[in-house]
Amino acid sequence: MSIRFNGKAHEKAFYEMLHLYNIDSGDPERFALFYTLTITEDCRKHFSACYDRESRCVEPAVLSQGWVTSTDARAIRLAYNLFNGGVPTALINSPEKEDNLFDSRGDFRFRQDELLKSTPSEIFSDGSIRDFFLEAIRVRFDLF
Repeated sequence: MSIRFNGKAHEKAFYEMLHLYNIDSGDPERFALFYTLTITEDCRKHFSACYDRESRCVEPAVLSQGWVTSTDARAIRLAYNLFNGGVPTALINSPEKEDNLFDSRGDFRFRQDELLKSTPSEIFSDGSIRDFFLEAIRVRFDLF
């Protein structure tokens, strides 16, 4: 598989993280997640804040951290979507009960502003790294 990278630092970090976390190409969700989370310098520096090694899951709360730029946020949202097919940062926790994510009809509740930030038009609005976001989709769905 030939993958295009956003520079040598991106390529180096991607392969280092794959090795460190013992991920192989047979796990396309994590492969794409790691590729996308290593596109930007800030996400590379704060990788462990984005991905929990023990649970092997994403950390959606990372979007509220001060180091996250708008470009980082786009990368994080795309990475999470490619990993789990959803928008985990849009789920609303009830103030009465933290694990209650359902409204009175039993439907999930979402933060509309976060859903809007996770649309393709918003994620792909940053032309500076759009090509690498498209590459992340190819990595996830093996479109080579």
